[in-house]
Amino acid sequence: NLRVAAPILVGAVTLIVGVFAACGGGGPAGTPTPSPAPSAGLSPSPDVPTSTPLPPLEPSSYRFLYSEFGVEEDLIWSIDPADPSDRVQLAVVPHGAGWGIKPALSPDGKKIAYNAMPADGLSTATDAETRILDLESGETSVVAEGVDLRTVPRWSPDGGLLFLRRNLGEDVTVILVDLREPEDEEKPPPIRTVLRQHESDVQTYTPLGFDPGEATLYFTQLQGGTELGSYLGRYAPATSEAVATATAIAEATATAGAGTPTPTPTPPPTPPALSGDVFLFLSDQIARDLALSPDASRVAFLVQGLVEGRFLFQVHIADIKAKQVSPLDVVEGLEAGDQLSPIWHPDGDKVSFGQLPSGADPGRVAMVP
Repeated sequence: NLRVAAPILVGAVTLIVGVFAACGGGGPAGTPTPSPAPSAGLSPSPDVPTSTPLPPLEPSSYRFLYSEFGVEEDLIWSIDPADPSDRVQLAVVPHGAGWGIKPALSPDGKKIAYNAMPADGLSTATDAETRILDLESGETSVVAEGVDLRTVPRWSPDGGLLFLRRNLGEDVTVILVDLREPEDEEKPPPIRTVLRQHESDVQTYTPLGFDPGEATLYFTQLQGGTELGSYLGRYAPATSEAVATATAIAEATATAGAGTPTPTPTPPPTPPALSGDVFLFLSDQIARDLALSPDASRVAFLVQGLVEGRFLFQVHIADIKAKQVSPLDVVEGLEAGDQLSPIWHPDGDKVSFGQLPSGADPGRVAMVP
């Protein structure tokens, strides 16, 4: 029921997706990072737990894809999970100095969408741009500007739409970029607003992903005003045509409600609110590192709570169908400590997460059902 890996070092890397199908790829093969030599005059402490060797992994046609942070450019790597020394560099991604990227692999495994700060960008909330990298050709195109750097682009299941967070003045929004070939190749892909609320009502949206069997986008919202907390919501059908129709109806309703315009100049009308179905309360804290399971039945996330007299980040699981939220069961052999980055196994039955070092206990990675 539990696999706890050997002690780990937490590096500046970002997992792009859990795994992706192995494909032929160019780029130089990487070399394994050498282990640091032990310091002279020091001997292992008897209080430090000894790591249990892991059984060898079963052969797989899947590879991990991750990005490695650099001051002015990030590197995207592919590795064999059974042999981490089998590492292939797929791309070099330039960005504004000091800013990393937020990448996501397309459903067909051929493209990477990511948010990056341009050289003249200042605000992470409003100045990032979304780019798409074609892994085969190596070409990169900008598909949206003025987006929030701190979120990961979300692909629709067919790879035709990209969902992003954009902050406009006092409004927080989720937009979609229609990546299907436009009639005029010189025009940028159309952008439509999916969700929109004033910041006094909703502080932020975070798109999570799709139900693979339906055109349903799941998202979280951090509530504003006096009802602070994190909530889970959904929007369906999350298609370009449906979003365009819903927006047109909302705008027409808002215009009709304003009455007959007067000759006196008036400020432009306030854009109508666009909200999805917010159906599940997650926590009165800020939920972070959210991950939707492959079958869209559960969401894993972190919230801070009191554990053994300390405030620690712990993994919680939200069951979408049962509409219940519960902390992950206590893991035998794993001491209390800050957990991080829950990620679902492709089979959807297991979730893995990291744990930071704490006292004499080393950092670890655990996988639980």
